Order: sequence, then structure tokens, then C-alpha cells
Amino acid sequence: MRILHTIPGRNWGGMEHRTMEQVRWLKTHGHDVWLASPSDGESFKRAQAAGLPVIDFDFDRPWKPATIRAFRRLLIEKRVEVVDTHVTRDAKAAAACLDLVAVVRSRHVNQPLKGGMIRRAQWRLGADHIITVAECTRSQLLGVGLADPKRSVSIGGWADERFFDLPDPVATRARLRAELKFPDDAYVWVCVGMIRPDKGQDHLLAALGLLRDKGLSPWLAIVGSATTECAEYERGLHAQLSNAGLAGQVVFTGYRDDVSELMQMGDAVVIPSLTEAQPRVAVQAFAVGKPVVASNVGGVPEIVLDHQTGLLVPPADPTRLAEAMALVMTDAQATARMAAAARSMAEKDMRFDNRMGQTLEVYRTARAHAVRRILPRFKGVGA
Repeated sequence: MRILHTIPGRNWGGMEHRTMEQVRWLKTHGHDVWLASPSDGESFKRAQAAGLPVIDFDFDRPWKPATIRAFRRLLIEKRVEVVDTHVTRDAKAAAACLDLVAVVRSRHVNQPLKGGMIRRAQWRLGADHIITVAECTRSQLLGVGLADPKRSVSIGGWADERFFDLPDPVATRARLRAELKFPDDAYVWVCVGMIRPDKGQDHLLAALGLLRDKGLSPWLAIVGSATTECAEYERGLHAQLSNAGLAGQVVFTGYRDDVSELMQMGDAVVIPSLTEAQPRVAVQAFAVGKPVVASNVGGVPEIVLDHQTGLLVPPADPTRLAEAMALVMTDAQATARMAAAARSMAEKDMRFDNRMGQTLEVYRTARAHAVRRILPRFKGVGA
């Protein structure tokens, strides 16, 4: 199959990482695939460095005639069969090319959208199929009339084989603890995500102070970086730590590619987000076999089943977060049971090959819908 993925933005986050992994998988498995993204963005630079097929394309003005003409030329030149768009700008450009290709619209966030005649037309007529990363997101789109139940599906997160099969975990744990200066016998929590207010790191640091009051002194690795827009928030986190006398217990690692190893280094994973679709971090922690404490938001409870595959807490509630973290640290039997159940769930449903098989089936379904379309009538790139 000949597939084009599109990323209009210039920052780097979970959506961009997920899309890049899809491009890599498709290339490895014999598909003709490209990523279209602006050359001054992080996605383009990372794809280029990874040796992935990437094309410089600016989606900033998607309805501009010059943008649409350029996009149509690209689709014809590469003989693209399916375009998988990931935000609004690229979806608008792709909607102007429905006579040439099948269009899949992927939605990665769980922020509610309003209905309305124009938006319904853009979503229902502007794409052959919709993919959401959480069922709650799909349900919201169905509820406001933006999605057709027969032409939409949720495909959750995955963990690649690095998370399921870790080479020499004992040595990895020792090496990274030495690198990050964590004591060998310390209880270490790992929090992975971009540093920004909606990820809730400030509430996590408040919970760390409450754990100290309970006589518990875990360490914390905050794995991720802040964009320029969130630099002030990151400075506030450091000030919060200093004021609470906790600076010595927390390590900010910055962005890292070795998340599977960092999870192996730690003892548990915490997700204090204020909003999420379905966090890939939880899936990755499941695969590694680490217990998870997470905010009960968005699609999180679809996979983190309270007291079964992890613990759920209200968002922005440091007290409840500290209580759940304390339970994980002190009840070894319950923690082991939840981690084992989560690993079993990941083994069954969350392997990368399984999720990409589901994605390819959507692409085939979108193609079948495209050729049956009456308006706009499908001609294909060879027309």
C-alpha cells in the first residue's frame, strides 16, 4: 500500500512520536510510505535523522489554492493511495483531494469538539474513515454528529518489543541508577511526558511532599522536556521543589529515547495528567511490568482498571495521588497482582504488530469507501 502521513506542527510530543513509529513500521513491513511535514519542525528533523522518507511540506494555510495545488501534485507524484492526517490543518488540505485518495482522519487528543453544520460536513464528508486513540474520544465525536459509527474506530496505544523484552534488566537498572545518581535501594517513581501544565507535574511534586509527611521518601525521575511556551512552567516546578526542600529527590532527565530502560530502572510509573486520550506511557509501563498510578481522565480508565491493572485517582488532587502512591509502595502483594494483570493485558492486546494490523485494516476499509463515493467522485491519482 502507498501511504502518506502528515504532521503540520513543529513541536514534538506524543502524537508526533506515535506517527513516526507508524511510518517506521510501515516502511519495515514493505509498504511505500512517506511523512509530509515542514522542514523547520522537529518531526521532519527526527524523521530525516532516522532515515525515514520525509517530504518538506507547509500546511500553515491549508485552504490556500497554492497549498492545495502543491498537495495534489505530491499525491500524484508519489501515487499515494491513503492519506492519514493527524490534526486540523492537514485534514483540510486532504479534504480537497478526496477525488484522488482515500483520507483517514486520526484524532489523538480528548478535548471535546462542538457539532454544527460546517464542522459535521468537514468531518463526515471530508474523510473516509476516522481513527481515535481512545474510545471516549470516538464516543464524543459520535455524540455531536462528527463521526459515522460505521466509519470510525478507536485504536489504542501500543508498546514495541523493547518494552516486552528487555535485555539484562538487572544491569540496565544498575547502569541508569548510577547515571542518574539514584541510590541502589531507593524507591523510584518514573513520570514520562512533556513538561507542561496539562501533564500535572506540579500536582505530582505536591504529592511527593505529602508522601514525606507519611514517612515515605521516594525518588522521582521526570522524563521529558518543555517547549518554549512552557519554559516558565518548568522553572516553576524547580522553584516548587526548592521551596519544599525536595530538590534532592527529583531528577529532570530531559527528553530521552530510552524510555523502556528508564521504566526498568524505576519501581513504578505515575501519570498525573489533567487530560489524556489514552496514554501510551501506561501501555509501556504495562509491558515492562511496572505498577501504574494514573489520573482518572479521558481514556485512561479504558485500560487502567482501578485496583485491577493499576490505581486511578482524581486529577489535580495531590492528597489522593499521594495515598495511591503510598499504597503501591507499601502493599507489595496487591502491587504485584495489578502489575501482572496489566502485563497480561498488554501481551494480549497492545503489541505494536497487533495495533498496526488494525490500522492497515482501516486503510483498506477507507479505500473501499473511497471508490464507492458519489461526492466527490473518486478518480484516483492516475486519473
